[in-house]
Amino acid sequence: MRKLEVMKVREILRLNDLGLKIREIASSCGCGKSTVSEVVSRAKGAGITDPSSLTDKQLMSAIYPIKAVIRDVTMPDMEYVFKEMKKPSVTLMLLWEEYKTGNPDGIMYSQFCERYRSFKKRNKIELHKEHKAGQEMEADWAGKTISYKDPIIKKDKEAVIFVSVLPASHYPFAKAYENGKMDNWIDAHVSAFEYYGGVAKIIIPDNTKTAVTKADLFDPILNKTYYEMARHYGTTIIPARPEKPKDKASDENAVGLVSRRIIAALRDQQFFSIGQINEAIEEKLEELINRPFQKMDGNRKTAFNEIDKPALMPLPKNRYEVSHFKEMKIPFNYHVEFDGFYYSVPYENIEKWCSIRATARAIEVFVGTERIACHKRNYNEKRRYTTDPGNMPDNHRIVSGWDDDRFISWAAKIGEQTRDFIKYVLSTSQYSVQTYRTCMGIMRLANSYEPEVVEASSKSAIEKNVYASKYFEMILKKKKSEFEKSNIVKSPVSHGNIRGADAFRGGGFNA
Repeated sequence: MRKLEVMKVREILRLNDLGLKIREIASSCGCGKSTVSEVVSRAKGAGITDPSSLTDKQLMSAIYPIKAVIRDVTMPDMEYVFKEMKKPSVTLMLLWEEYKTGNPDGIMYSQFCERYRSFKKRNKIELHKEHKAGQEMEADWAGKTISYKDPIIKKDKEAVIFVSVLPASHYPFAKAYENGKMDNWIDAHVSAFEYYGGVAKIIIPDNTKTAVTKADLFDPILNKTYYEMARHYGTTIIPARPEKPKDKASDENAVGLVSRRIIAALRDQQFFSIGQINEAIEEKLEELINRPFQKMDGNRKTAFNEIDKPALMPLPKNRYEVSHFKEMKIPFNYHVEFDGFYYSVPYENIEKWCSIRATARAIEVFVGTERIACHKRNYNEKRRYTTDPGNMPDNHRIVSGWDDDRFISWAAKIGEQTRDFIKYVLSTSQYSVQTYRTCMGIMRLANSYEPEVVEASSKSAIEKNVYASKYFEMILKKKKSEFEKSNIVKSPVSHGNIRGADAFRGGGFNA
């Protein structure tokens, strides 16, 4: 029962003596009917017949007697409660019930909760969110960098620092990279998983471009490579909300801790590579995780071994291999392009949209969820086309109407030299379809020049063994320039206002 002021207690008892009903007294005094009933009941139980004969102190002591102090009550161990609360599905109610089972005369649930809140406040533990063991990993790039001198270009560079933390045990990880691009962002996560020896159920990154393609409060669009990495490790990505740093408060704290204990501590050291920086970070990180807590027993390493480590999901058998994705429409020559190289797909898929998944070793092509082609990744710049004969139509003819004869027929309309050049281009690859893009480029270039220029350029290209469209364009420009010069009139210009050579004969000027 809430303790009322003495004046209100006297007014309740006065109105009760006048014979007013409980509802009427409650309305008059501005309090609840249950409160009025409780005061009247307590006064009756205390034998109070004339409240005016009692002092304020006597009246209040009678209405609200001091409870006897319960002695020898075992208080709950709040440090134990704090650690148990990090375990999955454990609640304060469950822990209080277990406490009461062993201590029937122990404190009640409301006092139990109040003691827990006070414990967290004393130890400066975030009150707004309970972090469960193995549930989350927060990740971000640190705002500060570490300088190093590149011995090859002899210039100073800045290494960016990836920081992650398991918030249940406050167990951090840090690693340096040359930049914050996608490959490094993915490698940083994989390295963190391997450092922890397991995977948290949820990853909470910031809205960096390597994590989120389009930030949105309710439905952010994840980067496809990042999403695939998460699927490989069986975890889920839930980005922090824009401008909501408390969504990953633990990582914000970890970033500050790493900045103070690692980055600042290394400020005077000279480094010459990312590898040297990471060796130094590993040493400082080991010191940090073994550093005792100020207001709790143990350190981050013991907390990790006790809380997070048993709850993490196991690592998969294979390490994730970074993938890059590209969306495109399959062109008329049924070869899709990735990073300047071309790979065949079944010709029936011409004009369909596809998704290309590229790793360091392989190229996979999907239409919807169906994989329609897979090739070993090509790095040979002299042969940029990779063609599977099984992807080709009969007689190498394309259903869209493009074939060898069509290119040759077009070239013949310009002249014999152009026709021979196109035949030469078609013969430069094992499969002529691999040259169709080049032939198409030659066609477009030829439309901008006179036939005689194209013919002369084609003859020159054959003689020089040139079959790339960009080099053919250079020959076209040169031949055009030569034709223009050859058409300049060689005879002198005749005009009445222009003096001839006779006007200056003899070294004098004849007016």
